[in-house]
Amino acid sequence: MDRRGFLAAALSLAALPAFGQARAASPFAPQVEYAIDGYFGRPGEGMRPEAARIWRTRDAIRYEAKDGIERTVVARLDLDRAWLSLPGLGMAFETDLSGFGLSPAALRGDGFTLRAVGSEPVDGRPTTKLRMTRTAADPGFDGFAWVDARGILWKLNGAGEALGQPGTLDWRFSNASVGPVARELVEAPAGRIVPVAGEALVAMLRRFGMVR
Repeated sequence: MDRRGFLAAALSLAALPAFGQARAASPFAPQVEYAIDGYFGRPGEGMRPEAARIWRTRDAIRYEAKDGIERTVVARLDLDRAWLSLPGLGMAFETDLSGFGLSPAALRGDGFTLRAVGSEPVDGRPTTKLRMTRTAADPGFDGFAWVDARGILWKLNGAGEALGQPGTLDWRFSNASVGPVARELVEAPAGRIVPVAGEALVAMLRRFGMVR
C-alpha cells in the first residue's frame, strides 16, 4: 500500500469534536457502520488509482487492497493498535497507530478546521461540501470533502501529506453497504503476528516498494 492508504486511514479515523459547528454529518464520526469501495488517485504522479474495500465503524477501519500486493490494514482507534496483514508472507505486523502515519494529535482532532460551504451532489447523491484544512503534518490536508447526512464520505479532493510525503489527492467512493460491521473484521488477525516499531515498519514497507 502506498501512502494514499495510510492517509486514508488517518483522515477516516481522526476524531474531530469541533466538527459539529459545521452543522453537517461528520465522516470522522459516522452515524452508521458501513462498507464502501474507495479509489485513491494522486493526479500528476502518473499512477492509476489504488482501489480498496473499506469497512468503517466509529472506532475502527479495515482497508483491503483490491489490486497489487495482497494486503489488509486494520486500525483500532480505541486500542491505539494497527495491523498490516500480508498473506503472501504468511504473517501480520502490529504497531501503534503512529506507525501507520496516524498522529496522536490528528486522532485528538487537533489542528483541523472544517466549514460547510453548501450542498453539492456526488454522482446523484445529496452531500454537503466541506472545506477542510489541517496545517500540521502527518496527516496534513488542504481541500474539500463531500459527506452525506449519515457521515459517509463520498469524495475528497485537495493536497495532503502522510508519513512525510506530500501530494495531491483525488479520492472517490462508491457501492456503500450500510449495516453493522462484523467484529472479526476489525479485530487482530489470526496467525503469526510480529510486533514492530512504527519507524521500522515504514522502513520495511519502503524497501518492499509499498510506501514511497
